[in-house]
Amino acid sequence: MKKQFIFFLLIVVSCSNEDEDQICNEFELKLNCGEVIYPKESDSPYVLPWEVGKNYKVAQGNCTEGSHSYGSYNQFAYDFTMPIGTKIVAIRSGIVVGVEERNFDNEQSGIDASKNNYIKIKHEDGTEAIYLHMTYEGVLKEIGDNVAQGEVIALSGNSGWSSGPHLHIQVNNSFIQPGGGSGLIPITFNNTKPHCQGLLDISLNPDGYTAN
Repeated sequence: MKKQFIFFLLIVVSCSNEDEDQICNEFELKLNCGEVIYPKESDSPYVLPWEVGKNYKVAQGNCTEGSHSYGSYNQFAYDFTMPIGTKIVAIRSGIVVGVEERNFDNEQSGIDASKNNYIKIKHEDGTEAIYLHMTYEGVLKEIGDNVAQGEVIALSGNSGWSSGPHLHIQVNNSFIQPGGGSGLIPITFNNTKPHCQGLLDISLNPDGYTAN
């Protein structure tokens, strides 16, 4: 049954936009996130956090058995595997409201979240995108800077709570406080292939996602 389910999901990933709309409307592909409804990609205000033409894989998706478990604060976060120094772009325009870049990359798996390097960008609707695990001195913007969608803002790394080089990204609803349920919101991206239930991790989509 599991093999059949995965096979069905792969068919969904490869379908056209029209087919995807029909499948998302008529079937319950709940995956890991229960009754969550993801925004339609064509309506999404976000782009993938890397340069056009580049492709990266999802190491950990939404509502997984790891640190993004269902019901946890990080349930709608994504982890993307990428080499240290990869250029990270803003998924949406906004203003920089938080920066940390003083911590060195881990030489082995790290478990200290206080040593995460990051850049935080606030959007016009009050939501905030947080980009984590930047390399040492890898944040290219300062607090108060305005950034445009698709603009290079940082270099990826392996700082803080990280088991290997990757980018962790999440979008917080600033009106929901941590401790009162998940402050994160489910997001999709308008510049890659269909993903009506969110981006699939490498076990279901080994080809990754290309930014168009």
